[in-house]
Parts: sequence; C-alpha cells; structure tokens
Amino acid sequence: MNYFTIKQNYYAGDFLQVLQEIGKFNKVSDDTLVFYKSQSQLETRQFEAQDNSALEKAFTVYHEFLKNKEIGPVREQIPKESSSPFELYLLGSAEAMLGQFEDALMTCVQGIDSDESVGTPELLLLAVQVALLNGQASTAQTMLENYSAANEDTISSDDEIIISLSESYVKFSTNQETTRSNFYYFEELSQTFPTWKTQLGLLNLHVQQGNLPEAQSLVNTLESDYYSVEQKQVAHLYKQHFMTSKIPLLIAQGDKEVQQLREKLKQEAPENSYVKSNREANAKFDEVVAKYSS
Repeated sequence: MNYFTIKQNYYAGDFLQVLQEIGKFNKVSDDTLVFYKSQSQLETRQFEAQDNSALEKAFTVYHEFLKNKEIGPVREQIPKESSSPFELYLLGSAEAMLGQFEDALMTCVQGIDSDESVGTPELLLLAVQVALLNGQASTAQTMLENYSAANEDTISSDDEIIISLSESYVKFSTNQETTRSNFYYFEELSQTFPTWKTQLGLLNLHVQQGNLPEAQSLVNTLESDYYSVEQKQVAHLYKQHFMTSKIPLLIAQGDKEVQQLREKLKQEAPENSYVKSNREANAKFDEVVAKYSS
C-alpha cells in the first residue's frame, strides 16, 4: 500500500487533508492508516475512540492521557516488551510530555531495535525530537546515522520523508548546513506545501540566520487573513509555536513588545518548552544576583 501522500501531508501539517486521503481507502485499514488517522484526529480535535485493534485501544488511552496527564494507564496498556513501534510511539510521546526524556528515549530504542519494521521511522523521528529537547544533539545524530546505515537498502520513498525531517531537525539544532541544504529543504517544503507548519519552519531558519526582513515577511504572511482567519482552526493549533518563533525575532529587532509577548505565551501555554527554559534561566540569574549582592 502506498502511504506517500498521507505522510507527505501529515508532516507538512495538513491534517485535514490527511483525513481526506485516508477516507479514500474506505473500509481498508491497517496500523499505518490507524496511526495517521488517529494522530490527525487528535491534532484537529476530532478524535473518535475505537477498540478494534491493540493500536486503537492504545490511542484511546493516550487520548485520555492528553486530558489528565495520568501515565499509569498508558504504561499498563502499552508494555514495552510486547508492543508495536506505533504503540511505543504513544508511550514515548506521553513520557516526553511529562519531561521523562530518558524513559522516552529508552522506549523509542525498544521499538527501533525490534524485529518489526512498520512504525520504526516514526519512532526514530520521535527519538530525535526527544534527544534534542533533552540537549542531546550528539545522541540524536548518532541514532539517525545508525538507523540510516542499517536500513539504507530498505527505506521506502514515503519513509524518506520522515528520515529527511529527522535530519533537518538535527541540522537545525546543531547549526549544520544552515544556509545551504537545510535552508533549501524548508524553503522547498514551504513553497510546495504552504501550510502553517512549513511556514513556521522557514521562519525559524530565517531567524537563525539573522534574515530579519525575510522573517518579518513570513510573520506578516501568517498574520494575514488567509492564514489567521480562513485557517482559524489550524492557526489555533500553532499559536504557541508562532509566538515562540516571534520572540527571538522581536529581540533581534529591538522591539519593546517582546516582554509582553513572553507574558502572553506564559499565560496561554504555561507548559511550553520556551516558557520553561526562560523560567529556569531567570531563576539561575536571580541566584547569581542574590549570591553576589549578599
């Protein structure tokens, strides 16, 4: 079965289109379709619980976790030793959301090293994201290189989408190919699939390079009626990420509204990783000030 269009739209952030594409399969279903359908339903807040398979049951429990952050039922439903890579993806995601990054990485490794190949590229992407969130860029790069080398002859065209995205995250985090291949990757994505997600990716690349006029132009684009009004539902999904991307741009521009935007992000998304990092940095600064002023 060809999943290329489904995965292409999913990783471009067009979740509604993913659901339309999966709908074309009518009553045909497998774990890959269940995974992308359920993930897209969660992203668009249209989740419909099913219990026809182990993966569907895992998604039902995971959906409850997203509301109550109780990981116990997730671990009970998804034992590491006997669950599929797609199921382990949900467990690893839950662990990462709670800041349990080492546990999440071990969960990913459990699935990546299993004999089951379906779902392992998705687990690799999650592992790379978790490692980068945990400040382990070298670990992320090593995992990516090892997986690519071990599966060089078996990676399908639709899985190449996931591998390329994993590679781009590592390069962005480690400032590799910033003005070359990694920039062109996001630029091509944003032109081919001009979605909220791809435009934000390109915005972050421009901010990273100090291309302030280009970055501001993308901000203006995302604040236009086409993106903010006509795509209101999608805009809401990416609102906190948009604010996070705008903060370093405002700092670089010397804009006095940056603190106001920080406070807004703190109020609307208190669990945002930038909010947490900023809070920790301020706490350390206060400790230094207190130490040398006493």
